[in-house]
Amino acid sequence: MNCKKCRDMIQCFYTEENKMRIPENSFLRRLPVAHRGLHGQFPENSIPAFRAAAEAGYAIETDVRLSADGVPVLIHDADTLRMTGTAGKVSDLTLKQLQALRLGGSAEHIPALAELVPLLAATGTPLLLELKDVAPRRELAEKSLALLEGSGIEFAVQSFDPRILLWVKKLAPHILRGQLGCFYEKFTPKWYVVKHMCLNFLTEPDFISYRVGDLPFGRARRKDTLLLCWTVRDEDGLGRAERYADNFIFENIRPPRPEK
Repeated sequence: MNCKKCRDMIQCFYTEENKMRIPENSFLRRLPVAHRGLHGQFPENSIPAFRAAAEAGYAIETDVRLSADGVPVLIHDADTLRMTGTAGKVSDLTLKQLQALRLGGSAEHIPALAELVPLLAATGTPLLLELKDVAPRRELAEKSLALLEGSGIEFAVQSFDPRILLWVKKLAPHILRGQLGCFYEKFTPKWYVVKHMCLNFLTEPDFISYRVGDLPFGRARRKDTLLLCWTVRDEDGLGRAERYADNFIFENIRPPRPEK
């Protein structure tokens, strides 16, 4: 890869003609986003954690993958061991098998995306959905968007994988999409692209979502592109987010919410 050529192509994309599509009243600008819900008292990515975030007035971030029978389910890890104590690949287990497991020793199960939608619609809570870097990418995007579009929910999607963002751009170009990024200790072509966001000129993200500890980073702050950061966990991270980003994803703290 010719790095200079890649950077030049990216820079050429961000011109005065590219205007930000994110409206002033978007949750992406004004509401702190609760990472996997408000967890701690409740397991991450559980319905009670999502309900707690909604009741506290925050937006919600969560992760979506496909079960073996093709159902969008809300779990961060590719394996169920950390969250349930039972080893197994999410992609090898059906929805019924996944929901038989219990999160963090609680009575809570791994929810399907379809379970979250009514809660968000009833409370008016916005959603930032991370489409995980897994195949089949198009199916994951199609099924997730089908559940959200027409629901009345304010939402946006993000992913580390630019291929997924390309599918979103093709399937539903009107939906706000964001490129996740971070530094990575070991060099690989994949993580070079993630760090430098080399394919943004193709995916045309509306926002960048970058790791807070890696800010400031010039390529994360693009002209006419909103900058979120993840994941703010303490006062030091909050200060960094307030200095360098437009909004942030958080956990372990309770940041102030804007006045209505």
